[in-house]
Amino acid sequence: MLPGRETELKALSGYYDRVGSQVMVIYGQKGVGKTTMIEDFLEDKSYLYYEAVSCSTRQQMFYLGKHLNDMGFSLPEYPDFEEVFNLFSTDTIKKQVLVIDEFHNFCKTDTLFFDALLKYLTDEKEKRSIFVILTSSAMGWVENTMAAKLGDFSKVITDHLKVKELSYRDFTVNFPGFSSVDSIGAYAVLGGVPGLWQYFNDEFSLRENIESFILQSNEKLFDYGQQYVAEELRETSVYNTILAALAEGKNKLNDLYRHTGFSRAKISVYLKNLIQLEIVEKVSSMETEGKENAQKGIYRISHAYVHFYYRFLFPYQNKLSVLEADEFYEEYIEPDFRQYTADYFVKVCRQFLARENAARRLPFEYTRMGQWIGKTGNIDFLMEDEEKNRLAGICSWEKDMLTYADYEWLLFTQKQAKIHADFMILFSAARFDQALHIEAKKNPRLALLTADQLKNN
Repeated sequence: MLPGRETELKALSGYYDRVGSQVMVIYGQKGVGKTTMIEDFLEDKSYLYYEAVSCSTRQQMFYLGKHLNDMGFSLPEYPDFEEVFNLFSTDTIKKQVLVIDEFHNFCKTDTLFFDALLKYLTDEKEKRSIFVILTSSAMGWVENTMAAKLGDFSKVITDHLKVKELSYRDFTVNFPGFSSVDSIGAYAVLGGVPGLWQYFNDEFSLRENIESFILQSNEKLFDYGQQYVAEELRETSVYNTILAALAEGKNKLNDLYRHTGFSRAKISVYLKNLIQLEIVEKVSSMETEGKENAQKGIYRISHAYVHFYYRFLFPYQNKLSVLEADEFYEEYIEPDFRQYTADYFVKVCRQFLARENAARRLPFEYTRMGQWIGKTGNIDFLMEDEEKNRLAGICSWEKDMLTYADYEWLLFTQKQAKIHADFMILFSAARFDQALHIEAKKNPRLALLTADQLKNN
């Protein structure tokens, strides 16, 4: 079983155990582990599984019939819906499961399949005991279009489960051989998408993994970033331009407008599409009294591998074809990789704090977590409870050593945000100077943690 999906599997088992038929929609980005999770769930159950493709309903039923006949059933070349649904026995004790993977492809031209499934589930309802699992990687379609498209069938959907990326801690369980530095660096490249994890090997260093499994033209990850975008979106030249600009640090609408030459309205539409696919996110500061000192309207690439690709590979494709992997790494990745990884170290620190908060190991039980992005400095995480007790801090990845001056800068930034933090935590990639250790010993409101401590927790 893939570590990190225990909660989702428990939810699936709960719906499976309910009396009568249930319909569950499971969705999430490609590679996030939906299929693996469902395979784990189906291990001891009676089920039919079919992955839908993009085609007409008649062609779909032809493929479905062929798939089921290959499994040993006896169906016509072009089965009708009733013939497929009647494969589910009504006299079995154990509930049976029907899985339609990428089910949005059954709705490309019409909704005949779902109209028939609705009729099957509701006719003689007391005789039906089937668990229908519908999965999709078309996140924007599920969240914004599905209900209207499916009509009355939407009313029989029991629940929706969004499968999100796995955490850094789950990553370290799968890659125990990486050092803490390589582990966080690898997580900054692959993110929490287990479908991409299979291409890395922790018997090698992070650099060796990048050179061997990304910078080789015959490897899957070589152009995966661009392929991922192209599969989801049209007008890829526009999206490539916007993503490349974001990867270069042009993260405000005006920056994108000046760089791309596209109209602000056009950029906004394309950003909205990228946000729906969770390729890009709009970053905002937690609201404080110092809102006039905060930056607004900031966009970032949120899909780690897409970010890595457009930051380090897309701009230098002409060099990829002429340089050896180690030469390309040294010239175009190594100089800026530490800076690139800094944002992902912040993400790892926030995940750690969220776990500590859930386990009630922080000074208060915080109900809100965010960040504060100032015009002159940032607070990487800001947490508060209902009584406005606050915990704040910074996460330093680029520096070899976090110093007392960095602590003073955090105090200054709090003044800019017009807040007072009751507790502070400083996270460092490696170590702290002596002055900070002394301060932490005499100040019970201050804690110091390193990347090694995060890997082991």
